Amino acid sequence: MAGCFIFLISLTGSILVFHQGLEDLQYSEYLHVENDKVVSIDKAYAGIVSRYSSWDIRLIRFSDNPSETLVFQLRRPDNRLMVFVHPSDGELIKVVPQSDSAVFWVLKLHYSLHAGIAGETLIFLAGILFVSSLFTGLFIYRKMILKTLLFRTRFNTRSTNTLSSSLHRHVGVWAVLFNLIMALSGLVISYEILSAGIKGTKHAKLNSPAITAVSIDKILNEYKVQYPEFNPSYIRFPANAYDKIQISGTLKNKSKFYSKFYNVSTADIHTGDLSPVISIKPLSAFVRGLHFIEYGNWILKFLFLIVGLTGPVLSITGYVLWRRRKG
Repeated sequence: MAGCFIFLISLTGSILVFHQGLEDLQYSEYLHVENDKVVSIDKAYAGIVSRYSSWDIRLIRFSDNPSETLVFQLRRPDNRLMVFVHPSDGELIKVVPQSDSAVFWVLKLHYSLHAGIAGETLIFLAGILFVSSLFTGLFIYRKMILKTLLFRTRFNTRSTNTLSSSLHRHVGVWAVLFNLIMALSGLVISYEILSAGIKGTKHAKLNSPAITAVSIDKILNEYKVQYPEFNPSYIRFPANAYDKIQISGTLKNKSKFYSKFYNVSTADIHTGDLSPVISIKPLSAFVRGLHFIEYGNWILKFLFLIVGLTGPVLSITGYVLWRRRKG
């Protein structure tokens, strides 16, 4: 039973290494336009507010490139939308339910099995079993670890059982560090998700968001002056006139392993005053950045994909060995 969950978690996790690239591929026709005018987030936000009242509005993709569309995410407790907006005139290009995203579907399967609290609980328990199996595997093969790393053990292919045993030993030893990192970091994230689900996420009452009194484009330009080491990449707009604009991003002087969502600053919607950029929950930031591979190039991501597939291999070979001993 544990092997089934470990197989599923490892397989979906390997796919999610390329989550950004896969989502870009699915929505490629909406991500670029022919345009040479200046990017205006203000116009885009005004257009969103005029059409979608009582939604939690977030800008999840933007840049200074006038040919790249702006991508908004709109949230309600029971619904999410992705909205692609023209970068200069604010025209809505396409509105799609986020549930249509293949990556989002795989992500929900990865952390909840599409089964709410029950699924989150099963995934958390499976994570505990995965970590346990790695430690018990290290104990069982403790006398073979050095020999395997030095290529002093034979790879036996005489039968299904001997092949499974060899694969399980070699793959398990060579990938144990990676699997421990992924399993432990995933366990921490799973615990946070499960805890939030049990407590019940409190959603702020969403009023019709008012247009901010200050220009969002000017605020982003001001960051370049006051905090040049900060690279904004995510904006959460206020749900009412009393909230502030929350801006997240990366810091040049911080570890690349940190998730971008944990470097945060706020801007007053009436005066435009900026708060200092701070890193919140550094442990969670490190764990999420590492687990979701929010860094590195395609070569590194491909390496993570290959090593991530060792989980399914260990599940299958472990099952074969279990059946042999049970028999």
